[in-house]
Amino acid sequence: MIMLEEIKKLQEEKDKAYDEFRKAYDQKCKEYNEKLLELLPYQDKCVKITDDTIYCVPQYIKVREIFKHGDKIVIRGYGFTGEFTEYADATWFDWSYMTSYDFEIYQIEDKVKCIEIIGELEFTDAFNELLNKMKFNHLNTMI
Repeated sequence: MIMLEEIKKLQEEKDKAYDEFRKAYDQKCKEYNEKLLELLPYQDKCVKITDDTIYCVPQYIKVREIFKHGDKIVIRGYGFTGEFTEYADATWFDWSYMTSYDFEIYQIEDKVKCIEIIGELEFTDAFNELLNKMKFNHLNTMI
């Protein structure tokens, strides 16, 4: 019975140490995420991203979440992008509830320069412009 009591006591000490560690870790995670949102103030906002290394046209996102995943920062939400040209291989439209813009964390200083907070009206106008171009191109293709 003495051995069992000793094992139980050690287990309780181990569990207590883990709980204390977990509480401290969770607090640091919370502080980290709060600071990330402070540095990247795009949560629940519409953004226009002009990053020539990804698209040569703006990408629009109504941001729902910002988080770190591995060594990347991910900005995600409802969004769209597209371009309509005279060339079939340079004409496209992408629309998704899970649009993402991500970049390596070491690029943060440069990448935030590509992100502009815009109003919902500008966001919707950009969508309607692309949608109208898509409709126009569809109708012309069907003729």
